[in-house]
Amino acid sequence: MSPKRKSSFTEKRVRKKKKKGLLGYTKKSNILFFIKDIGDSSETDDESQDLDYEPDFIQRDHYTLKPKRNTNRSKNVGIKNQKNIFECDWANGLPYEILLQIFSYHALLNCNGDIKELYMLKKVCKNWSYVANDDKLWQNLKFSSLLGNELNTFSTDKITIQRSVNKIETKIKNLCTNCDLKNKFNHIRVLDLSDIDFLNCDHLELILSNCNSKNIVDLSLANCKKINNSSSNKLFENVIADYCFNLKCLNLSGLVKQINISSITNLFEKINKNLISLNLSMNSLPSNVINALTTYCENLEMLDISKCVLKGNVQLELISSNCQNFRCLKMCETFPKTKFNTITSVLASDISFPNLESYSGSFYANCGSNPMIMLTTKICKDSENLKFMDLRNYKTSLDKNFNFFSLIKTKKLEKLFLSHSNMTEIDSNFLYMGIKEKWTESIVDLDLSWSTIDFSALKKIFECFRIHNETCKLKKINLTGTSVDTEMIKLLIKDVKSLEQVNLTSCRSIDRGMKRVIFKDEFRLFRD
Repeated sequence: MSPKRKSSFTEKRVRKKKKKGLLGYTKKSNILFFIKDIGDSSETDDESQDLDYEPDFIQRDHYTLKPKRNTNRSKNVGIKNQKNIFECDWANGLPYEILLQIFSYHALLNCNGDIKELYMLKKVCKNWSYVANDDKLWQNLKFSSLLGNELNTFSTDKITIQRSVNKIETKIKNLCTNCDLKNKFNHIRVLDLSDIDFLNCDHLELILSNCNSKNIVDLSLANCKKINNSSSNKLFENVIADYCFNLKCLNLSGLVKQINISSITNLFEKINKNLISLNLSMNSLPSNVINALTTYCENLEMLDISKCVLKGNVQLELISSNCQNFRCLKMCETFPKTKFNTITSVLASDISFPNLESYSGSFYANCGSNPMIMLTTKICKDSENLKFMDLRNYKTSLDKNFNFFSLIKTKKLEKLFLSHSNMTEIDSNFLYMGIKEKWTESIVDLDLSWSTIDFSALKKIFECFRIHNETCKLKKINLTGTSVDTEMIKLLIKDVKSLEQVNLTSCRSIDRGMKRVIFKDEFRLFRD
């Protein structure tokens, strides 16, 4: 007997088709019962006798014959009958001038001179690409965004460094010879060349020569440590003086070099009365740099000499006498040698800064505190418009009766920073008296983080804010690492309605769960 032959794939497929009906569902066989008439014993095959017969089908649910619905609905089912928001043509409908104004605000506030943002706007549509290509959007340029990945070199190998220097040099030359970019460079007003490590004096001259020197009002060379390297032995101060004679803001911070007094004097003489803001932080400055600055730059408003090495006696009093519009002085961690060596010399001097609005003079811990506190007192004591005072690392070892806060005449102080201050009980009470008498209704931001302020004095300061809760403007208070307790904080949050943020990080006397930054949305838990 031969073995049973296996059915092929096509046969199986045909067999399955026969079993299925019209709608693709398996047929259910209907069983019909025929009962013979008792009187008629004859059997016939004539089908005509059964024409009128209607069999009783088994009743089925009408849903079984309908195809199944797709239960996996699309996520955008709710938007099917609505107009798609992405099909809206509002951007193309805006006039060119309005789109240009929007892009200019975006480039000024959000891009910070980063041209990559403009290139991203070009990819949206043709209309946006046309507007983003306008030369007027190049008023603020961060030059490092044009160099790309050539700046990312962290190797110490001399060959690798030289290769990156060559790449940057060729890239700068190609950018300056590009016809399209030449037109855009003529519109630059704010030129940021900061953080380009291998930028030298020749590169600076090449870039400035391709810009419209009359338009540049703000120039930054921060952290350009190779800026004095030149093949023609030129100084960068002379290059700036030759091309940028309308400068209002100049940033020379982080050059880590000795500023040449003759070249910087030439620069001040060329810029003359236009200079408003000057940043010389993290440099080595000669003693007569202030003399050269105040001689030619009468309209100076801001000077930053933070973390500077000052050689010789610096005559800061010349700023007050020659620069009548001077408003901001930053000298954090700088220890200038002045003639004010005693308290009597400070109080007897007639030199003052009447228009000063902002002072940052955090104390340099390695140089002691006595000369610094005397200099700070001399600068700030007659400044009636002073609104910002940064005295980080504040400490005094003077006479116990020396009340620094009582000598400050201003009643408009809005921000007071005393973080990491080494304050005795007497200093803490002097601070309390200053806040109570002058600054209860003016202070907006108070920073006492990691200070050794006395607990009782801190409690009295809180009571001052609570008593004047209707006129108090306090919004932020930083109490990180202080001796404040939970009950004091609850009363402060409950009574002072203007408060928006309290920093209680690392406060040991605070309940667990509150040792963090608490914002205004959570204050209702304490006020209920």
